Amino acid sequence: MFGTVKYFTDNLKTQVMYNFSGANTVSLNENLVKLTKDINKQAVSSAEKEAFSNNLQIAYEKVIQEMFGETGEVLFQKELSK
Repeated sequence: MFGTVKYFTDNLKTQVMYNFSGANTVSLNENLVKLTKDINKQAVSSAEKEAFSNNLQIAYEKVIQEMFGETGEVLFQKELSK
């Protein structure tokens, strides 16, 4: 279901797998931006938007951690500072 941590985690991981196929690659950060836009379109209230955004952030951090381990913290911080 849209907006859950599972939905966002699956979406981010799926895009990573598509990137291995050599087709149009999309970075995790680009996918994060796309999903944020989707949240802005689909959320019906500010509370729902905040909940969805928090779930997306949790999913993003989870995927970074799974892909890069402890190094992911450094990469994640660098992305936020851009």
